[in-house]
Amino acid sequence: MRLLVDTDFLIALIKEDDKNHSKAISKLKGLKEALIFVTPFTIPETATVLSYKVSQKSAKKFLREARRKFVELSLNEEIIALADKIFLTQNKKGISWIDCLNAAIVKYYKFEGILSFDKFYSKVGIKII
Repeated sequence: MRLLVDTDFLIALIKEDDKNHSKAISKLKGLKEALIFVTPFTIPETATVLSYKVSQKSAKKFLREARRKFVELSLNEEIIALADKIFLTQNKKGISWIDCLNAAIVKYYKFEGILSFDKFYSKVGIKII
């Protein structure tokens, strides 16, 4: 199984008082054979959020370990154009272009889904694992 992971899922894994912490741990245990991918933005975004919401020490630890644990995908013009297209079809206020990029990557690479707790993905046809 090939999956993309979203920042919210990584934060839930690491931040013990996150409302989705136990769900994230449980989901990950069931995916031992899965290949987990990230975008070029996922690791820095997660480190930044950890620095704000947990600690700089936690953010540094994550940054040191993350690049060895996940396969980082490269972006190309086709993926960027697809992300833009998804973003431009959205009418709700507060839509994240990064979430649209994640959706584009799942579609482009034909991944089985995304590890996330964000309901946006199901609204654009992405299976949330």
